[in-house]
Amino acid sequence: MASLIPDATTVGVAIAAESAALATALRAAPPADLDRPTCCPPWTVRGEFAHAAIALSRTLAMLDAPPPPGPPVDTARYYSPDERFSPPADRERVDSAQDFADQRTPAALIGWFEEQAAQVVARVSGTPGSRLVTTRHGDPMRLTDFQVTRVVELAVHGLDLADALGVAPWLTPRAAGIVEGLLFGLSAPRAARELGVDRAGLLRRATGRVAVSDAERARLRELGITWLTLG
Repeated sequence: MASLIPDATTVGVAIAAESAALATALRAAPPADLDRPTCCPPWTVRGEFAHAAIALSRTLAMLDAPPPPGPPVDTARYYSPDERFSPPADRERVDSAQDFADQRTPAALIGWFEEQAAQVVARVSGTPGSRLVTTRHGDPMRLTDFQVTRVVELAVHGLDLADALGVAPWLTPRAAGIVEGLLFGLSAPRAARELGVDRAGLLRRATGRVAVSDAERARLRELGITWLTLG
């Protein structure tokens, strides 16, 4: 089943909303809770949050660089099961994010994320969505397609962080809709009903945060899920 392709404005609104919800939730958490382990060991809450923050901020450097030649890859191709998600690449992600977090207080880290998110939203809103950018993996992508991957980062890691903090997920409707569209096209509501879960529960299962049974996996395939390779 083909993924839904959101427009640039919808993606920009989703990034702004999900970023704000994430920052608000972490500011409300006791500082000591940011050292709790997450479901992505050995990351702590601070480390995984730093990873999501750095991932979003990459947009700025990409827009500072000249556009690459095409043809561009689509959003699903960005999550290809190749060396970009190999154990060494995953280890580098974990170590660099944890080091970045360890060098900052929780307040400074959250403040930096808010500044970066505001800059990304402003820069992207003034740039055509068709503008090509080069990802850290060397792929040329349309700016809007790359921003969809940033929504995925914020939404999925946000679910991890909420679980680690022991609070209800703050997944925003705009972000949920974009990730669901990428994974399921128009079949997301049906998939959620058949699995008996809410939107957060569906995304947890579709991204490997919660194990699914063989029968559930088969049904998701029948509904046309696009499985993403995630680190």
